Amino acid sequence: MKKLRVQTTGLFHQVGTEFRLFWRSRQTIYLAFLVPMLGMALFVYLSREGLLESVFGALFRGLGQDEAILGSVSPMTLMTLGLIVYSMIDVAFESAVPKLVRERSTGIHKRLGGTPLRGWAFLAGKTLSISVIVVIEVALILVVGLISADISVAGSWWLLGLILLLGTFTTTALGFVLCNVMTSVDGAVVAVHAIYIPMLFLCGAFIPVEALPKVLQAIARVIPLTYFVGPFRSVMTQGAGLGAIAVDLLILLAWTIAAWIIALKTLRWQ
Repeated sequence: MKKLRVQTTGLFHQVGTEFRLFWRSRQTIYLAFLVPMLGMALFVYLSREGLLESVFGALFRGLGQDEAILGSVSPMTLMTLGLIVYSMIDVAFESAVPKLVRERSTGIHKRLGGTPLRGWAFLAGKTLSISVIVVIEVALILVVGLISADISVAGSWWLLGLILLLGTFTTTALGFVLCNVMTSVDGAVVAVHAIYIPMLFLCGAFIPVEALPKVLQAIARVIPLTYFVGPFRSVMTQGAGLGAIAVDLLILLAWTIAAWIIALKTLRWQ
């Protein structure tokens, strides 16, 4: 019991430290919150001018697909969902991995490894702080969308929050795995972009997986975020319940558990 109390204290101390470091960096705050807001402002303008519909129409014709595949999902809703996925990947993967590698290379992790803090508490602290930032970003995106654009949330907000947290846990754990195998910050930056850009555009966030060519659909089925986007979109646009999305969530949960196990097994302090 005493050891668990020590680890819990260390975990929350880690979360507090991460928050203080985040809010002290104005550049990080601007990039984390301003970029999605600018994206939403641009998409709202394009939607009101009818340009989003024109772009999607041309895109679907180029893919040899009928726009009817979108069903009741508007282009603005897809763009909003795309920004949500981008924000999650940006905070939990693109920004986190180089930062973790930099911390390890400068000896910060080595010093933490010499304390009673266990590896799981260290990674959990990172994950919780990242998750709070992601939730704030996504809440701002949805508020702007609900006020300024023709989007609505048909399903449960609590279920959306659960899916968002599970997706964030998965993305963060994958970032930990990548961090553990990288030896330099430059290499981490290259690897992150090589992974997250294809993942972002193939997971169904901006373009439904069903509209992609068969080969790309097969690739999308092995991308973990595909099983985040599908349930999130179903709850948001169709009001789907937990039973309707259970299979996708179980697959996403399996990815989360596997990534966490690998991250803990490969964790190194120096």
